Amino acid sequence: MDIKAYLQRVNLTHCKPPSLSALRELHRHHVHSVPIESLSIHSGEKIILDISWIYDKIVVRRRGGFCYENNGLFLWVLQQLGYHPKVLAARVRNQTIKMYGPPLEHIILTVELEGRRWLCDVGYGEGIIEPIPLEDGWEEEQDSGVYRLRVEGDEWFMERKEEEAWRSLFRFTLEERTFDDFREMCEYHQTSPCSFFVQKSCCSLQLPCARLTYIGHRLISTKYTKGGGSVKTTQELTEEEIPGLLRDKFGIVLSGKLIPKDEDLVIPNLPQ
Repeated sequence: MDIKAYLQRVNLTHCKPPSLSALRELHRHHVHSVPIESLSIHSGEKIILDISWIYDKIVVRRRGGFCYENNGLFLWVLQQLGYHPKVLAARVRNQTIKMYGPPLEHIILTVELEGRRWLCDVGYGEGIIEPIPLEDGWEEEQDSGVYRLRVEGDEWFMERKEEEAWRSLFRFTLEERTFDDFREMCEYHQTSPCSFFVQKSCCSLQLPCARLTYIGHRLISTKYTKGGGSVKTTQELTEEEIPGLLRDKFGIVLSGKLIPKDEDLVIPNLPQ
């Protein structure tokens, strides 16, 4: 595992000493370079919650991954570069069924710099491009939208503005976790019909003020506009077109045959 190879993977040429500007650059380059994807699940590949395995997949084989892979690798990178990241767990709100998923469904990170605690998340499809301060009521517009943090009791809510309304992305507490705590949920997201990643073959990459997303037999192009707006266009795909699209648009070549999937989620029976 070589930090220089990771930097090349995210289109950076050299390491910088830990600082807020360096963290912002690193975070931005990762989300612009490494897709969020579930393609392993739909092409016969088991995802292993092991940093060396994840490094090989993302850096050597130039793939993407879901949150445990992206934020797991980013955790290792931050540690290698001299930061002191903390691990937190979140529950994602599914926008179709309007429910939050189970505990430990999503992994996020925090880093203390310049007297403030910063939230990092390179593993969420509609998420932040750069770290934001972990402060109640903080609101910030980035290339991918307008984001806000809100606190209710001991829970924090990450929200994204859509037109004039705020939509919750996920909720979390400040209880510290370890990377190994997510092992059971990593298996859940590869096997449960309640998991988005099981029900949908997907690959999504953040672009400057835009996002490109493959799901099932569709390619969705999203352009973000000021104030939280967006414009989407959808292209239908044949099964024969998908491998070439993944190669040309996302830089991904799979070792196994992809079985495209885009099915509804099974609604879990969870307390909200």
